[in-house]
Amino acid sequence: MAAFVEKVSFLQQQAVKAGNDRLEFVIVPEWGSNLISLVDQETESELLRVPRSAEEFWEKPVLFGIPILFPPNRIENGRFSYGGRDYQWDVNEEEHHNHIHGFVHTRKWKVIEAEADEKRVVVKTRFDSADYEEVTRQFPHPFSLTMTYVLEGSSLSKTAEVLNHGTDSFPLGLGFHTAFVFPEKTSLFSLTAQKRWRLNGRFLPTGQLEEIPYQEKLKEGMSLEGIALDDVFLSSGHDGGTNEAGLWIPASGIEIRYRVDSHFKHWVVYNLDGHHGFVCPEPYTWVTNAPNLRLPAELTGLQELAAGESKVFKTSITVLNRHEGWRDSP
Repeated sequence: MAAFVEKVSFLQQQAVKAGNDRLEFVIVPEWGSNLISLVDQETESELLRVPRSAEEFWEKPVLFGIPILFPPNRIENGRFSYGGRDYQWDVNEEEHHNHIHGFVHTRKWKVIEAEADEKRVVVKTRFDSADYEEVTRQFPHPFSLTMTYVLEGSSLSKTAEVLNHGTDSFPLGLGFHTAFVFPEKTSLFSLTAQKRWRLNGRFLPTGQLEEIPYQEKLKEGMSLEGIALDDVFLSSGHDGGTNEAGLWIPASGIEIRYRVDSHFKHWVVYNLDGHHGFVCPEPYTWVTNAPNLRLPAELTGLQELAAGESKVFKTSITVLNRHEGWRDSP
C-alpha cells in the first residue's frame, strides 16, 4: 500500500489522516496539533490513548495522543525572572498554585504542508504566538513552533523547530506528554534514566537528585502494575548515553521504541495509579520549574534562544512486531 494523506473529520474536528502499510496517524490542528491516534496496521492496534468524544478530550487534554508542551510541566506560582525580565504566567493548576504545560497544546495550529509519495508522508503544522494575545501577554516574545511529522516504514519522526522572531533572547523549554496505551498486567516499560529528581508536595524539584531504587529493572524493562508514577528523571542521555523509552506489549505483539535527541535531558513518567491502562513517557528539554532552580543550565536543560535564532529538536517512534526481532521479554 502506497503512503497516503487526506483531510478527515475526527470527533467533529478538521483533521489530517496519513499512513502507509505499517502505520496510520491522525493529527488534529485545532487541538494543539495533537497527534491524537497512531495505529499499527498489521495488528490493527491503537497505540495511543484516544478520547471517545471532544468533551472527554477537553476534560484532560494532556492525557490523549501526543500533546506538545511549550514549555513543559510546572512553573512555581507561574513566576520567574530571566535576562533581567520578570514573567508572570497564568496559574492554571490551582491545587498546587502553579502554571503548567505552557501555551500551545490547547490552541489552534495551521497545517502548512501535507504530502505523500510512494515511500513516505510529510505533514507540517505551525503555531505563531502573534496570533494569540493571551500568549503574548504572558510571554512577550514573538515565536513560531513548526512540527514536521515524517512517516517512513514503521517509524514516525517528529521534528520541532522553534524560531525567535523578536529582538530579545528568551528561555526555551519543550516537551511531549505522549500517552501510550499500556495494559499494565502484561506489559513492560523501560527507560534510560540516570537519576531521579526529588520533588516537594507541589511536584516541583527540590534541586536534589537521588538514586533510582529500581534503576536496573527500569533499564531492562519492568512491570508498572499498581505502581503510581508522576516522577521526574534525569536521562542517561544527559551525558551522552542512550536516550529512549521502550514499551513491550505482548497482548498485541508490539514493541515501541521512543527515541529522542540529546536536547531532551529529562523524562517525566506519569500513569495515574498504574491501573488505568496507559503510561505517559514525557521527554523534556528542561526539568520542571527549570528557570527557578539555582542549578547549572547544563543540568536543568534551560536553554536560551537568541533573537532571530532557531533550534531543532528531534524525536521518533518506531514500532516492531514479533517477526521483526520483537523480544518476548526485554
